[in-house]
Amino acid sequence: MHRVPILRRKPLWLATLALCTLVGTASAQQAVQEPVEQGTIDWRKANDEVSQFKRGHADVLKWEQANDAATKEAPVVAPDLWLKTADAAVRQAWRARPELTSSLSQLGTANQERIAQGRWLEVDPSVRRHVDDFDSVLDVAVDTRKAWWNAVAAQAGLKLQQDMQEASSAAAELARRMARVGNWSRMEQAQSQSKLGNVKLQTLKSAAEAKQAQIALLKTLKLWGISSSVGLPDSLPEVPDQPIAAEAVQKGLKAVRAVLPRSEGLRVQGTAQQAFDIYNASYAAARLSQDEQKLRQFIYDETVLRYNGMLLSVWDLLTETATQLQSSVTSINTKRDLLIAEADLHWVLQGGEPANFVSIGAGGGASAE
Repeated sequence: MHRVPILRRKPLWLATLALCTLVGTASAQQAVQEPVEQGTIDWRKANDEVSQFKRGHADVLKWEQANDAATKEAPVVAPDLWLKTADAAVRQAWRARPELTSSLSQLGTANQERIAQGRWLEVDPSVRRHVDDFDSVLDVAVDTRKAWWNAVAAQAGLKLQQDMQEASSAAAELARRMARVGNWSRMEQAQSQSKLGNVKLQTLKSAAEAKQAQIALLKTLKLWGISSSVGLPDSLPEVPDQPIAAEAVQKGLKAVRAVLPRSEGLRVQGTAQQAFDIYNASYAAARLSQDEQKLRQFIYDETVLRYNGMLLSVWDLLTETATQLQSSVTSINTKRDLLIAEADLHWVLQGGEPANFVSIGAGGGASAE
């Protein structure tokens, strides 16, 4: 199959980082012409003089070309299959299992749509009385949705981690130039280089996690060995304004207990409370993280404005860039955890029993260190 390369769009903040490197060049030339005390660079004056150094522009272009070349060594190719929503993934997984054809037919189109879209509370549990392998249909749906969310989160986290590495590379390059002209000590340069090394290590880890998440999704879809990649959206859905109400959970619990044997009904009742507690904790964490991300974005935008106005140094900007990226990763992971916790709750209210529940705050992601 012919694969069409996809161009990776540069983050908007990279243009600012190029200016950061330019400031480093300007500061270095200033230091050569007029020695300054170590650690006391006049950033306002350096920023003001950036446009006067033609060699600085050449250095920036050279640095950007080198980094672009590194990116081009591993071109991104078009995926074999696009699954832009979790419900599309569920339908694909059902199609890959012909043994479920009869069960899905018995379930009916309307209930198929509700389950595929995650609207399980709208499905009357009594349908299990006339649907063969009802639990298998649900198992495939919940496993697929979880695998899809994990893959989307891992892919988004990797992109942010790559952005983090580019920012850290810019910081390390600036530190090298400052140390070369005596404005930084070799220890300070070594510390910057060490941070870059840690970020590169985390990028490798994130890449491996994204690959494993893709493989897990392909296996769930029964496409492992047939397709090599699945096209996914860039982000997960936003956190709902309101969580699932306790009344809706109690109504669902009552409905499912009515169609289960007594022993199973008692099990579901206990498990449902545990699932609801974890869901509520996941929802609270996701809301807090989403609000924090919006706050960090505002702070980052203000930092850029102040940097452009020569009120903050390049290091202030780089530090805030790292913090903002980390906040974005945390938001992605908490959204993923919420979606998984919600799926588990819905599954329990249809008689399912998850092997384990999501662990709040245990997700990986980009590292600023």
